[in-house]
Amino acid sequence: MLALLVLANPSPEILGTGTLHAANPQATQSKPGDLKLRIELAWGSDGTLPEGKNFKELDTKGREKLRHFRWKNYWVVKSTTLSVDGKNAQQVPLDRCQVDLKTAANGQLEVRLNTVTDSKQLKLVKTLQHSPEALKRGEFLIIAGDDKDSWNDAWFVIIRGEP
Repeated sequence: MLALLVLANPSPEILGTGTLHAANPQATQSKPGDLKLRIELAWGSDGTLPEGKNFKELDTKGREKLRHFRWKNYWVVKSTTLSVDGKNAQQVPLDRCQVDLKTAANGQLEVRLNTVTDSKQLKLVKTLQHSPEALKRGEFLIIAGDDKDSWNDAWFVIIRGEP
């Protein structure tokens, strides 16, 4: 199954390029019962890989989840893994946006997508919830938006469970 939220016309600054790090170095160390996640920033395009960019092609499983979209190529711009332990929120910066993750009171994974303004302030774009059990079973949570710099391209924040 595919859980999908499409954001209408986010600014091109929402999803940028660069190196992705978990805000907390302890975030990548998991404990029993933690929800292990991989978060990827991917770019969909009909064009070829831009010269000088060190992007990797999205794996087969990820491409299968995005089969409903029209693009020929999907490039992973950034990728990180982390654990959500049910107690502590995790913040994952993606240059001009940030994904905040925490376990909500109802047991669902709460995902908040924020844009980072020029003054380095966070501005909430969207909040949604998803079942951690569904992610453990192989479902993906995908947040997508078009790229204003290139009408025919799109950006995807892909969240999936890790074994």
